[in-house]
Amino acid sequence: MKKHQICATVCFVMTGFTVILYLHLNWNTSRLSQFLFYPFPARGMTYLTEEAMRYGTVLEPSLCAVANESRVYLNHVQKVYNLGEDIQVEIDLYDLNGNRQLTGGDFLRVWMESPEAAASVSGQVKDFNNGRYTALLRAAWSGGATIKAFIATRKEEVVLNYMIYQQHGSLWTALAEFRANNLTDATACSVRQEDSFKANEWCNFTKENNGYSWYCKKSKINQLTCDTWSHSFSANGIGFPLNNTERSIIGLSVTDSKQDILQSSVKVSVRGGSNDVKLSAPSTSCNTLPAEMTWQRKSPNGFFHRNKWHSLLCNDTLPRTIDAYRQCLKGRTLWLHGDSTSNQFKGALHSFLRFPSHTHLHVPVTDTDLIHNFSISWYAHELPFYHGAIHYNRSTNQAQHIMMDRLPNTTKDIVVLYLYVHFTLVHPDVFRRHVRRLVPSAKNLLARAPNVTIAVRGPHAFFRAMHGLLSYWGLLYTDIWHQEFASLQDKIVYLDFWDLTMAKPSQDFHPQTDTVDGMIHNMMSLLCFRK
Repeated sequence: MKKHQICATVCFVMTGFTVILYLHLNWNTSRLSQFLFYPFPARGMTYLTEEAMRYGTVLEPSLCAVANESRVYLNHVQKVYNLGEDIQVEIDLYDLNGNRQLTGGDFLRVWMESPEAAASVSGQVKDFNNGRYTALLRAAWSGGATIKAFIATRKEEVVLNYMIYQQHGSLWTALAEFRANNLTDATACSVRQEDSFKANEWCNFTKENNGYSWYCKKSKINQLTCDTWSHSFSANGIGFPLNNTERSIIGLSVTDSKQDILQSSVKVSVRGGSNDVKLSAPSTSCNTLPAEMTWQRKSPNGFFHRNKWHSLLCNDTLPRTIDAYRQCLKGRTLWLHGDSTSNQFKGALHSFLRFPSHTHLHVPVTDTDLIHNFSISWYAHELPFYHGAIHYNRSTNQAQHIMMDRLPNTTKDIVVLYLYVHFTLVHPDVFRRHVRRLVPSAKNLLARAPNVTIAVRGPHAFFRAMHGLLSYWGLLYTDIWHQEFASLQDKIVYLDFWDLTMAKPSQDFHPQTDTVDGMIHNMMSLLCFRK
């Protein structure tokens, strides 16, 4: 797609629940007509269509939805519910001037909590495309509870991010460092070779990036040829010019999350005898739950009670003990390749299992407990990976399909495939290409290594993060995992942490320690002693 500029006014036409947005666009290509229109996503969709993102506009911040003017409420008088009953609330969004939003597309998070019971459960949100949303929650424990709503991502933020993907390839800037003969230089890199530069001005590092597209500008120092690429690093933040409106919009994602929690809330009561009664788990143990059942989109798939995650998919029969975890891992390596949030899993397991970790930032490492005969491995996934200011050797990053291809036929290892946070900085098509490449290697490994266990770890939700990192894209990524791995869902376990992290939200993309502990045990209960 060529670069474009949005230059005209927005006009809304209401026809029932359908909102048509007419845009006057000025394109530097003749492929499209001067006037374009599109509907916002169909009722019930959880994310904007690509068409909506591509042709959307960035409005003034005062026209965006704000929490202190919006409200969540029951549309009926019932405030007492039975255990297991569905609770429905409505959310109306308003802008800073108190005007009702007339379109949908904003991403809301709704949850119910009871601090006294250390309990919480996420809600399912439906978008009616007219500024009104409905959320459905499950009465999962008895006693009093409060329902809250949060404006997680506004449609204007998503449209702006997509516009940046189209124009710049990435929200942040990744860099390659070249070294030779006491000379050094750094140039910008991208998942695409920019149209604005000639091909001979770029180093094609696709082969070095395990077959995934990666291009870096050639150094202007003649001695620093492409083969002198030695390290990678990045500028963590948006480094290209934004106008005042765009800066304000992009800044909405990094403000204090409390500002976007609606001031209004709904209080309800759940019958069920004593105040410590909760929904019962299914009878099927998690390690016998058929793999294809883990891919089903049942929501909520669990809830927190007394600070413990209770699955509604299966019965967690794995003791939360060191011995149980050690027995599960005995004679195996647990592969947790990915990014720093998968490294969190490794660190938490080291702490729980009480054996030393040699993890250092983004440097790959495999640690082995020689006494109990198991290992845990972490490796940074392939580029795009934004290392920050520290310069990492080009060998730091490795694709997960390479790891699978190297495993022997006799392996009994547990492989957890995971791609997420760094890909939120580039076009979703990049994520799909990387996920798709995992499929043939996973098929091959399953065919030749009958004792291997493979899982896909899905995206998690978070409130706020650094510029541009939106958990909103996790909604789309979940669909991509399901689509690309459709042929393997009867053999590979899907670790669905979306509801868990919606019910107990983290401020940024690194979940809190107790949340990570809950995620790990849920993972272990599904993967250990699997039958």
